[in-house]
Amino acid sequence: MKRQFCLPCFLELQKAGKHDIKRVGGGVNMKITCWRCKRRRYGAEYEISRKKGGAQ
Repeated sequence: MKRQFCLPCFLELQKAGKHDIKRVGGGVNMKITCWRCKRRRYGAEYEISRKKGGAQ
């Protein structure tokens, strides 16, 4: 699914390692409302999905 994230929230999700995250669109950050923290910041749209094989 596509979601808009600010850079700090994106880095937290990436560091946690539970999701596959790919950036969608151009290389310029735009003013967006972050889906996670609900703040109006600079960020981008990302394609996000759960990683396979989560439960062991």
